[in-house]
Amino acid sequence: MKLVLYQPSKDGCNWRLVRQCVCGGNDGQAASRTRLWLCIPRFRLDEARGRLMLSVRVVMGMLVMTATQVQASSDDLPHAQQLAFRNAVETIKPSVVRIETIGGAQPSDSATAGSGDDTDADEDGLPDAKPAPNPFRDTLGSGFLVADGPTTGIIYDSDGYILTSSFNFVRDPSHITVHLADGRQYVAKLIARDKVRKLALLKVDATGLPTPTWAPVDDIRIGQWAIALGRGFGGAEPSVTVGVVSAMHRMMGNALQTDAKLSPASYGGPLVDLEGRVLGICVPMAQRPGELAGVEFYDAGIGFAVHRERVEEVVRALKTGTSFYRGWLGVSTRQDRKSNQLVVNAIADPSPVKDVGIRPGDAIIQANGKDVKNITHLVQTIYMLPAGEPVYLVIRRQGLDYGYEVILARSDDLGPLAEPEPPPVDPLNPFPIPKDTPWR
Repeated sequence: MKLVLYQPSKDGCNWRLVRQCVCGGNDGQAASRTRLWLCIPRFRLDEARGRLMLSVRVVMGMLVMTATQVQASSDDLPHAQQLAFRNAVETIKPSVVRIETIGGAQPSDSATAGSGDDTDADEDGLPDAKPAPNPFRDTLGSGFLVADGPTTGIIYDSDGYILTSSFNFVRDPSHITVHLADGRQYVAKLIARDKVRKLALLKVDATGLPTPTWAPVDDIRIGQWAIALGRGFGGAEPSVTVGVVSAMHRMMGNALQTDAKLSPASYGGPLVDLEGRVLGICVPMAQRPGELAGVEFYDAGIGFAVHRERVEEVVRALKTGTSFYRGWLGVSTRQDRKSNQLVVNAIADPSPVKDVGIRPGDAIIQANGKDVKNITHLVQTIYMLPAGEPVYLVIRRQGLDYGYEVILARSDDLGPLAEPEPPPVDPLNPFPIPKDTPWR
């Protein structure tokens, strides 16, 4: 190791070389025991000490200023959040409308329609047998009573198209009025509705309407702020609830989930981010079919909004007057306990499954690539698919698997359900005795 020793000159202003030596040796022992001293002039030492103290004072001052700024920032955070929420509301507010309806009747569950007590009597004075409920009738999915009152919508484009939720029209009102944020009012026409994704499209005779900006789906992140707006409570200002985006790709990829509290007053309104961009249209949803399914979650922190990609796809069809209805296979099933498989029990005629050649006794193994073990698995695979959409089924028949593409049908296109065929008889045990028979 090379060591160099310097010492100051007589005038104290320069340094000169005093000694230079090389240290080192065997086993790491020093070959030279020369002691080296670093000599610093006194006035240089005082100057260095003064500069050091000045630096310490500057650093301490900066730390105090930083701590003060952090405290001020934490005190201003709630105010900054409120300001961000208000700015987002002001950005989207001109595009949010109030929808008022007149007329219509409280919807009833069509699956049980006709099964009341008002049956006709036969010639012997006895009432006719009540007709069995049609298993292929579209149900509402909830016993929620839909009351009269204003609801919410959003301007979809400047030519007068208004997007809202189909929930607002289950009563089939005879008159619809749209109130814009600037006070203008228009009579609206219901163009079409999607009873699966719970969307509806209205048209008013107006142009140059203010339209919102939509957030691309790829920009949405779980945990980001989400603000829900509604005009169902009336008044000049929309109601506002705040939450976060809880989950993405919910309801078979049709919606995102939020914990912002939604209600019938805000169904059809927008869910927006802090920039006022629309994340989705607020609608009631649940993992079962029915136009009212999911309404029971209102104000519970479980809400759903149909995102931009699905909205654009649906609206293109709605503009042509095409409505979407629940899709049906047209089968009844039973659970085979021996094989633990879902077996086709009976088939409607006509029906899409009959058209492709599926038979009673076939076991449904897969639907759209997902394993099917019971009826719940099958329903969760197709409950968000409208009529006209394909479903890919794998059927097991006599130990062999067959694949079928089945196009779902509307309930009105299905025929009556054929009588279910009895289960096959085991020739070695044609009359099995039930296990719970006491005398067995």
